[in-house]
Amino acid sequence: MLLKENLQIAVDQIRAGAVKSFLTTLGISIGVATVIFIVSILEGYNQSIQKELNVLGANTFQVQREDVFTGIQVGMRKKKHRKRLDKSLARAIRENCSLVQSVGAEIWEHNVSLKYKEKTTNPTIGVAGADPQFFPNNGYMVGEGRALTDDDVRFHRKVIVLGMDVVETLFPFEEPVGKEVKLFGKRFRVIGVLEKMGSSTFGESRDNRVIIPITTFEDNLGKNRSCKITVMVKPGVDMQAAMDQVIGVLRKERKIPPGKENDFSIFTNETLISSFNNIAVQVRGAGILLGLISLLVGSIGVMNIMLVTVTERTREIGIRKAVGARRAVILSQFLIESIVLSSVGGLFGMVAGFVLAAIVGSSLNIPFTIPLWAVFSSLAVTSVVGVLAGLYPASKAAAMDPINALRYE
Repeated sequence: MLLKENLQIAVDQIRAGAVKSFLTTLGISIGVATVIFIVSILEGYNQSIQKELNVLGANTFQVQREDVFTGIQVGMRKKKHRKRLDKSLARAIRENCSLVQSVGAEIWEHNVSLKYKEKTTNPTIGVAGADPQFFPNNGYMVGEGRALTDDDVRFHRKVIVLGMDVVETLFPFEEPVGKEVKLFGKRFRVIGVLEKMGSSTFGESRDNRVIIPITTFEDNLGKNRSCKITVMVKPGVDMQAAMDQVIGVLRKERKIPPGKENDFSIFTNETLISSFNNIAVQVRGAGILLGLISLLVGSIGVMNIMLVTVTERTREIGIRKAVGARRAVILSQFLIESIVLSSVGGLFGMVAGFVLAAIVGSSLNIPFTIPLWAVFSSLAVTSVVGVLAGLYPASKAAAMDPINALRYE
């Protein structure tokens, strides 16, 4: 019964000073909202990451010049000076690695536009110069027409395969296969259209790209660019064994002395997932740190308002003690008020955090999720904050002399 009365008193006090209570708990609300928002967004990413970060085909890994970035780093990253990867390395792997099934080279140019008659795409198209192996190795399927062939590459043909974003812009009411588009100021014949892939986890469209023969790419943009080499492993072959075989061939071709580190990097879908998880841990940690700072500020606000409340209600405390209220009763009354005040701020923060996460998640095309552990943790933390912030004011109230309290004006 006493607990119910104290809860009712706490609720009445919050209602009586609604604006004051809101401003007092604003720091707690911001802290909880920050943590809830970051945790919810990262949980949503984790639900879709297996699907969205599988940028390579099954049983496929990629060789590239630079390291895969796997975390947040303050300051400038030291760039390693490495020789470019030439497309001839793909041929060397194909000829000398018995554990691989398909090897392809690709080069990219971004922020390019295409034209068809009076229509022009935005200058955001990614152009891949590639071998025919680009399609299976990267998990792309051709929905209409055909993919590139070895003859297209051998004879430097000006042919092109379009992503669906490009098709929707340039050919809204026409069949694109067989038509000619302008790229790099040259005419390219459309031979195929990729199946629709949708957006990635980071909001980038995977249909906003086109593929041309790698030799034709070099004819237009030069031969001094580094390639990426994708390697598909034979069915039933251990991925690590195939990677070790490829590494051996590359070290030999690039004349890397024994004991010296590789001047190239290898990554798989698992590497990208690990990279994302590493970044996610750091982002989550930073978010929790910011949330704790806000909670600290909020707890100081709660303590301050509780001290003011104790002062304002000095006569009430004196009356309650005069009619027999024990020290523990007064202590529990003000502790409960502090806990309720902090918990209300935490509830507002949770609602704000989830609403913000739902809005941002929808715009980024990731699923909205409510992690229950974050809800219970937030309630527990705000309750602890309420106890710590209210302990001193409540102790001060409980220690008052009833005669002096009754004389207070």
